Amino acid sequence: MIKGCAGLAVFLMLATTANASFAPATSPMPHFRGGGQAVQRLAPNALKSSLIPRLRSSGNAGANAKTQQEITTLMQIAELERQEEGFRRTRAKAAAGQRVNSGLVAVRRSLIPRLRPNGLSGARVQPRTVARTTTKATTTPRKTRRLTRSGSVCGVRSIRGTNAPRIRGRGSCGIANPVKVTEVAGISLTRELVVNCTTAKRLDKWVARSVKPAIGRKGGGLASIQIIGGYACRTRNSKRGAKISEHAKGNAVDIAGFKLRNGTIYSVKRNWRRGAGRSTLRKIHKSACGPFGTVLGPNSDRYHQDHFHLDVARHRSGAYCR
Repeated sequence: MIKGCAGLAVFLMLATTANASFAPATSPMPHFRGGGQAVQRLAPNALKSSLIPRLRSSGNAGANAKTQQEITTLMQIAELERQEEGFRRTRAKAAAGQRVNSGLVAVRRSLIPRLRPNGLSGARVQPRTVARTTTKATTTPRKTRRLTRSGSVCGVRSIRGTNAPRIRGRGSCGIANPVKVTEVAGISLTRELVVNCTTAKRLDKWVARSVKPAIGRKGGGLASIQIIGGYACRTRNSKRGAKISEHAKGNAVDIAGFKLRNGTIYSVKRNWRRGAGRSTLRKIHKSACGPFGTVLGPNSDRYHQDHFHLDVARHRSGAYCR
């Protein structure tokens, strides 16, 4: 028995001596290294090409941080796009009449700024600016009344009134399609004006483009127009033997003045030559020359000292304005 054990020990010693010469120099088991060889340590630079990021040397720390930032940015973009797609689908369902969460419908734009990398170069990501809207409502001094076609005439919403039956007068008097106008360009008339649609349309445009801007905010703005003449089967200036007046065809309107919202009246008779409304009346009179073929006022003759006569007659030499 003793001899067998001694033989086994000798065999193991011989095997150990033989294997030591073939042990790798970098073996992690020191007892298998060669007796004459020094223990070798791995240099840090030897792991630069390692495929495992955590074993890379400290010299690549900046590159690792940049790569991690790019990955984080891409993940944020993907998440935000997923949220926006959800909002779009919710709004589409709401528009189609399907039942959805009302809280999601109210979100029309994501509150989280959408991030975009600058070429994925590691530069600082710039968020998209989201415009902030204020909830404070701005008040307007006066609301504009919305007009519908109901109650309008001549196919223009701003001309309010009613259609009237055909007027057959003696001689050349009459209107084929008369209208009774009560309001033009949002301004009421002090009396019903019977004219044809051509005259009504000219009056509507002139009041909107010239009269209202000329008065502006004076006295709170224009409130009404004083009408003293429309259709009338008569001669010019009601003189016997004179030519038939444009009033007899529904082509003319006579205006005595303009009333402001504070009660002030710019009267042609009282304020043409004096008073606070003098310059405004002259500006209004001048602006009518062009939209109307004939414009007569206090400077024309003794028959028009208290009103403006406007008609749509055509003259060979152009508009006649006095």
